[in-house]
Amino acid sequence: MIESLAPAPAPVETWPTIVAGDYDFGVVRLATLVNAGTNHLLFASVELLPAEMSPPPEDGTFQNFGSARLIVGRSVLPLADALAWYASLSEVAGRIPGQAFAIAPGSLGAEPPLGRFTLPSTPLPFAPHWHGRPRLHRLVPMAALADPVAMLRDTSATVAASIRARAWLQDQLHFDLLGYDAWLGAAVLIAPNPLLRNCSLVLGDRDSVGETVELRGTPRRGVDLSTLRFTIEEFRAGVAGWRLDGSPDALGRLCGTAPSQVPSARHEIVCARRGLLDQDDPGWFMRGVWSQSATAVKRRIVQPPKRAAASAPLVISLHDKNAGPPAPPLTPLRQVEHLQDRQGERTGGLLPAGRADDPRTSHILENDRASAVDHIRRLIGHARDRILFVDPYFDAEDLQEFAMAAQFEGVAILALINPRPRNAKKESNEKDELNGSESIGDALLRQIAAMRDPAQGFGIIDIRVSTGRRSHDRFLQIDDDVWHCGHSFNQIGQGELSLMTQVAKPAEIRAILADVFAEATPFEHWWAQRQRATEARPADAGVGTPGEQP
Repeated sequence: MIESLAPAPAPVETWPTIVAGDYDFGVVRLATLVNAGTNHLLFASVELLPAEMSPPPEDGTFQNFGSARLIVGRSVLPLADALAWYASLSEVAGRIPGQAFAIAPGSLGAEPPLGRFTLPSTPLPFAPHWHGRPRLHRLVPMAALADPVAMLRDTSATVAASIRARAWLQDQLHFDLLGYDAWLGAAVLIAPNPLLRNCSLVLGDRDSVGETVELRGTPRRGVDLSTLRFTIEEFRAGVAGWRLDGSPDALGRLCGTAPSQVPSARHEIVCARRGLLDQDDPGWFMRGVWSQSATAVKRRIVQPPKRAAASAPLVISLHDKNAGPPAPPLTPLRQVEHLQDRQGERTGGLLPAGRADDPRTSHILENDRASAVDHIRRLIGHARDRILFVDPYFDAEDLQEFAMAAQFEGVAILALINPRPRNAKKESNEKDELNGSESIGDALLRQIAAMRDPAQGFGIIDIRVSTGRRSHDRFLQIDDDVWHCGHSFNQIGQGELSLMTQVAKPAEIRAILADVFAEATPFEHWWAQRQRATEARPADAGVGTPGEQP
């Protein structure tokens, strides 16, 4: 029993949606941090056990980390005591179950108000998978966490003792508590569905007229399903369509025939006494499986670029580029979905008035050239059709270091460069210091020729110079995805801070880059013209560079 608690009210009074007989026990899982004699709350959960389930054994353990001690324990309490103990945490009067040791939970606020539940739409990291979507109540920290708890959280990725403490807590609680700000210092009440162990939507008979959709539930032992109401609702291109409401049979099932093929559907289960017990967002049905295998047909040995001569050669396994699954026949519904996808790709000036763009995925690259190169190579390894580099200073070294990481045969390598004139002090240094007597332009020609060898497994290799419309920024396009790069590829990840950001809606920039690329001059033509201009220049004009304009 819990000490120093006022008599607990009957659950049916405080929690009207908990019906007598639904649960017999509550399993209390408690994690605390003891520092300077104070028992700080890290996390608490009260898991109500459906009547058909036997309670687990009680246990507890602790571990010292420096001057602090972490304690994790599990207690089993009768339902009324478990609910009373949970409510006591909101009154800043918690104690360890069955003991006189006080807990300092801080100021906790009830969400929703005590006596009500919410139904989370995403899995809870601390809830066993058999719960499915349990009802949930939470007590939320309303003030800053206690200093020892905040310090443990803030140093959990940098200080060795805190890193070990984090791993120990994860082993005991079976989730990474210090990685979840929403649950650290909080308490939760978990109430699984007391009537059904699980439920799911499945397809039954299918024909040209319609198809059968069934909501299947698995009743718990000895329960009464007469108070349940099942709902199945079809969604077509994001809007509601056909709907079926009814009571389940004795096996916990509701079945109906839709007037046509059901592209996606959601379900809802409501009890007249307990309220909402289960619901799901619209989901797609699996109607078929298509598989392919990609075996490594050859290997490409990529020597490191001269600026990273100490690196080991890179071995790239090349795979066949399969055709992919056949396209399904076009229907009005699929056409609507296609148009919605096109609408979702709009960005910038193509957006409807008043619409804001979506957040983008970003990567910070600083003081770690090797990690930056590996990150870009991983992105390039996913390319199935084409890779486009947009970088004024892209050269043979970059082709060797990045483009050679493509892993599928037939991938086209494109680059849009914009050599800039060098200042007078550098004009006499036309030759590449790392490559002896070979000029930078000749090195790029040699690299292009090497990559066009059929044994390398590439598609077309097309490097172009933008002599008209130019790009100040750097981009990396991989198939239909576009990344914006703060630095040139030959400098990204070096000492200066750089950001690489995925464009959330790349349709507009893809079209612009395609136009600029189409207008650009193939590098071979541009370089030959540049060489002729250099040879025709008077001797006193100095030696030209590949960076000058023709």
